[in-house]
Amino acid sequence: MSKHLNFAAALKSFEGYLEGTSKSEHTIRNYHFDLLAFEKFLLSYDKRPEVKLEELDQSYIEEFHNWLKKDGLKTNTRRRKLHTVRKFLGYLSRRKKVPETLDRKVAAPQKVERIPFIVPSEVLIGAIRALPVETVLDRRNRILLWTLAETGCQVSELRQIRFEDWQCSDEHSGNCALRLHGKAGRTLPVSRDLLAAVQELPLNATDYLFIGFNKFGPLGLGGAITARGVELLVRSYASRLLSEEAEELTPRTFRHSAVVHWYVNGIKRDEIQKRLGLKTAYAFRSYEPLFAAHTVKSSS
Repeated sequence: MSKHLNFAAALKSFEGYLEGTSKSEHTIRNYHFDLLAFEKFLLSYDKRPEVKLEELDQSYIEEFHNWLKKDGLKTNTRRRKLHTVRKFLGYLSRRKKVPETLDRKVAAPQKVERIPFIVPSEVLIGAIRALPVETVLDRRNRILLWTLAETGCQVSELRQIRFEDWQCSDEHSGNCALRLHGKAGRTLPVSRDLLAAVQELPLNATDYLFIGFNKFGPLGLGGAITARGVELLVRSYASRLLSEEAEELTPRTFRHSAVVHWYVNGIKRDEIQKRLGLKTAYAFRSYEPLFAAHTVKSSS
């Protein structure tokens, strides 16, 4: 084990490791801020000008958890930060920088499963379809919200949608679909009405369906709308879509609501899992209370 390890150098090395394992920028950024909080605690706890990672023991981990509690952080936030510290220490222990068993002593609290907020899909899509359309931007926003509500896709997938990703087998069957890209590329069924609305949008230079806009108009070569842009758009439309609990509406609400809609309409869980692009059924745990509270509609 080395005599001294600079925290900043250790953090930089760990982030390089995360990049090498194809972690997303968002994930790495979260790890970064979690570990900065850990460094802040260590400096205040030891009252030293510099952190000495090689001297850490179990008591530091326990006190870090207490420090997070005193700071008023919720259970799931504390759990995430402790898991980050565990990964960080595990990385360092494999490189003989800290005691080998230290990462195994990081005990995190049990995760508190929050029941997702949902809106009945027929209510949500009905409100979206009723939105007034006076400009190209109005039309784009309406289709963006409609796509989220009908497909349950993630924002990262929504941003990559192009005009060519919309398909319809023939004019009479109504079998229309949307091809999504990304790690969980897949094809989802969509309504003919949604496809018809998409076909009314003008083509643009980038071929992205949902391009970014600013006060001067569409960005054109500037590319797709940002994830932050989608979040702000949903927030700006919330009060027009919901008369109550509008502040609860987020992009995730559309996904959760679609899941429940599929479930009550008899879509099997393995099919829902495929539609969500999930590799395992583990993520369904948060939906169990909702499934229990909703009855699958009879096919008769």
